[in-house]
Amino acid sequence: MSDLNTWFDSIYAANYPRLVKVAYYILWDENTVEDIVQNAFSTLLIKQKQLRDHPNISGWLTLTVRNMADNERNRAHYTREIPILPEHEPAAGEAQPDFLSLLPSELSKDEKQILYLHIEVGLSHEEIASRLGCKPEASRMRLCRARKQCRKFLLKNKNS
Repeated sequence: MSDLNTWFDSIYAANYPRLVKVAYYILWDENTVEDIVQNAFSTLLIKQKQLRDHPNISGWLTLTVRNMADNERNRAHYTREIPILPEHEPAAGEAQPDFLSLLPSELSKDEKQILYLHIEVGLSHEEIASRLGCKPEASRMRLCRARKQCRKFLLKNKNS
């Protein structure tokens, strides 16, 4: 059993940082990336008997992480995000609050803009990038940061 632990620990230590980078390049979401890399190592443990003498375990892990990340990206692409809604439905005759008024006031104008364009208007990253004059990758990163900030301020406001 100790031999198995040594084998796995050495593979884990040698490959974990690189695999995180590979998955992050595809997904741009830290939480999902960590889950995918951990799932790849879990698969390695499950298939240890078949993979023990594999000539390129690092290559196998890289390919596994890439496939898992691609699958996650494709799955997320077809999953519609639910916009932030008020906690109660407006009564008859009561005005429906607009999306921007639901966002925390602490968010910057740029953060509100990218959240609005992606969630409320439903634009793709390519469309947002063309409107903002940046690359789609920059649009993804800005949206990821805006979501984190929004989540942080919503939790802060909820607790206070």
